[in-house]
Amino acid sequence: MITGVEPGTAQDTPPTDAVPTDADTRDRILRAGMECVTRFGRAKTTMQDVAAAAGLSRATLYRHFADRGALFNGIREFERERDLALITERAERTRTLAEAVAVVAEVLAATGTRYRMGEHLAAGDESLARFLALRLGRERERVAELIRPYVRRADAAGELRAGVSATEAEEWIALGVAQVGSLTGLRSVDVRDPAAVGRWLGRMTCAGVCADA
Repeated sequence: MITGVEPGTAQDTPPTDAVPTDADTRDRILRAGMECVTRFGRAKTTMQDVAAAAGLSRATLYRHFADRGALFNGIREFERERDLALITERAERTRTLAEAVAVVAEVLAATGTRYRMGEHLAAGDESLARFLALRLGRERERVAELIRPYVRRADAAGELRAGVSATEAEEWIALGVAQVGSLTGLRSVDVRDPAAVGRWLGRMTCAGVCADA
């Protein structure tokens, strides 16, 4: 992991019409980092790659992110905010728990597909595999938070199966959806199609907790 500040070797790309703000530069770096992780995978993405993709010097890059870990954390938070906004917008229009779960699963699967996570795992990206394994518990908690409003809505509407509590439903669904971004090798659904994966997980995870699923 890169931890120190290295002198830049390339000149910053000059602005065309206005001086970029720190927020503009940070956004530019994050988008460049996302592009590099997609192309090279987590393990092979370097700070130099990101600086080159952003058209910035390494000195500028390190001024915003001290090392690869900080950069990857920034990318993850950027993606989470985007996922949450999209899920909130779409899931509020759903009528059933299965539909809401399908939206959550589709959005998360689309993020994984965009980063080619399944492909990188199949190619032996051990850094990505370790990262996913270490964060699995937190990802379940994140999914549980995302679906909680819709589980509560289903519980209030009498949609849950008799004897199934809202907490049980929430945890069961989170178990099924937490790894959606890195699915590989399934025969019953095309993992390259986020919408199909979303519908599949919505139907399968809700079958055991909803009365009419």
